Amino acid sequence: MKDLAILVPSRARPGSVRRFWDAMGTTCRGDTHLIVGLDDDDQAGYERIPGVEYAVRPGLRHVVVWFNELAVPAADEYRFIGALGDDFLPGTAGWDVRMMEALEVTPFAFGNDLSPRIPGEFPTHIFTRGEVVRALGYLAVPAVKHMYCDAAWQQWGRACGITYLHDAILEHLHYSVGKSPVDATYAASAPLMGPDEAAYRAYCADPDGLEADVRKIKAVL
Repeated sequence: MKDLAILVPSRARPGSVRRFWDAMGTTCRGDTHLIVGLDDDDQAGYERIPGVEYAVRPGLRHVVVWFNELAVPAADEYRFIGALGDDFLPGTAGWDVRMMEALEVTPFAFGNDLSPRIPGEFPTHIFTRGEVVRALGYLAVPAVKHMYCDAAWQQWGRACGITYLHDAILEHLHYSVGKSPVDATYAASAPLMGPDEAAYRAYCADPDGLEADVRKIKAVL
């Protein structure tokens, strides 16, 4: 079984995948692999970078759908799974090894995204164990499409254990902090805020939602 799969869905940002891969090349120190998810109507603009695995699917589009599409099969091949947007940039040598070391202790871990827009320690990306994905049947709450998957990760981590590596930089180059221009991909996610918030709150209130998922995670720890 391989060690770590990094899952990165991407749409209309081929340069972001190249940037992420190049950063991995200078910072990764372990058995770490990149899997990129591409929508079939958008794949033509992406070069096929040697060493990167590509999954092409029709009509998925949304990041949570992609995380789950990639994570479930990867959990059978990799000990650990990481999920990030294509607007992240690794910046610390050996961050991947440190994530894996953290996951030996807690079932969830995340790094420092250098974002001032969310106060405190908040997992805008996530790393977990393959058995957690297998137990849940997904990596991100399927009821949401883009927003609030990170809020659920925070809840899972609080209940089951999570490590914040403040000195492992995984910078979030988000438009809201002036690190990227507003593009069509960002614009498409904006209308999902309201529906995703409602879906997340329903998930938290449902006895078969958050509480049930926490029990499933704890059962495999």
